[in-house]
Amino acid sequence: MKKILFAALVLLAAVSCGKKPAVFTGKITGLKPESHVMVLDINHPDERMSVEVTPDGSYRFEIADGPCARFLMVDDPKGGVKFYAEPGMTANIDLELKRLPDEGGEEFYESSVTYSGDNKDAFDFLTEGEYFQHVQNPVLMAHFDAKDATFAQFRQELQARADELVAKLPKVQSPVFREWMKSDYESKLKMTYGWFPELSDAADPDFKAYLESLDRNGSLQDAQAYMSGYSAFWLPEGRDRNVAWFEALNTLFTNKETVRQLADDHIAGVLQNAPANIADVFAAYKAVEPGRTVPESVQALYDHYKNMVPGAPAADFDMYDPDGNKVMLSDLRGKALYIDCWATWCGPCRGETPNMVKLYEHYKNDPRIQLVSVSLDKKEKNWKAVVAEEKLAWPQYIVHDEFESALCRNYDIEGIPRFLFIDAQGCILSLDAKRPSDPDIIAWIENLLK
Repeated sequence: MKKILFAALVLLAAVSCGKKPAVFTGKITGLKPESHVMVLDINHPDERMSVEVTPDGSYRFEIADGPCARFLMVDDPKGGVKFYAEPGMTANIDLELKRLPDEGGEEFYESSVTYSGDNKDAFDFLTEGEYFQHVQNPVLMAHFDAKDATFAQFRQELQARADELVAKLPKVQSPVFREWMKSDYESKLKMTYGWFPELSDAADPDFKAYLESLDRNGSLQDAQAYMSGYSAFWLPEGRDRNVAWFEALNTLFTNKETVRQLADDHIAGVLQNAPANIADVFAAYKAVEPGRTVPESVQALYDHYKNMVPGAPAADFDMYDPDGNKVMLSDLRGKALYIDCWATWCGPCRGETPNMVKLYEHYKNDPRIQLVSVSLDKKEKNWKAVVAEEKLAWPQYIVHDEFESALCRNYDIEGIPRFLFIDAQGCILSLDAKRPSDPDIIAWIENLLK
């Protein structure tokens, strides 16, 4: 017993105290003159650290908050590598960016990585794909279209795949890495449970019981998970969903700071979709905490999006067909437009493609409506290849500058897939249209075409 306690204390000290930071050195070859090198937190992509690189490509940086996974990223040419950091370790990561021959004139690169130093087996474990996506993605994809999962089945399938990965951990020498990975799996399993509403149309009582087990008044993360799951199945009927969402907060939560944070986060997302009842939703948001001054950022969002509700003129933007011809949104007036904003690298976007095909087959001879797909791909070759390979027969366009394009700036598109619906006169019907996979998509479109 004493040996076990001593080992646990040593491990805890290694994890939490971290007497020395992890130190990384290396050399990056193939950089362009204006390239930036950064270290990204994989779980928090907005948190990044700039890395100073010498003219010959050499670098050195420290990470003090391990154990953790990070991503060494180069922006021009794009490349990088995921790595593991543990207090006191030292390692060298050389990254070579090689340009590949391409007949189309585009630039394609591959990354070649050489790792030496401490915890190479942990590095190999991560880079060989033994990470949580290999637990999560197969289970999600198995039920995403069919919507046939029960919550007990969902948890069982996830746990079984997680156990397979955990069983491989003993091959890694570092006890700190092994414990960190187990903890990381447990945290990500819990986060993945929140996907259940995407896999079932049923208000599963086991899912409700799980939600009730969360510490929704003591943990903001648990509160967010609770409200996301609760709102999928148990909001009161007969009310607008967003109005009902705000009205439920003070009933479901006792922690007033949690209620305030949930309300502020939710209203920001709702306003960016410019719903027709935007004034009613904003009033329900303000009623959550009567007398409180609305934050300036939220008020600014409302003032902006109240002018983008259904019926308002759709902001114009440029896009390009596979031959490079420029087309404006306004050029397509005369039919209602169901616009699919996507990219070849976006898994959920590609998951919607078969449903777009079905929707196109349903409406391809209908003079009232035209389906349009607009890609945010940076590499046109990738886009053209997928369009050709999958024989996508409806109009296909691409925008330049990805999320900095006029499309994304005008409609505040920060994530995809995203679907827009514009009427034949060029006015907004919806900035958050139902997805093609929605079982009610035809009825929803028909209602707006009346």
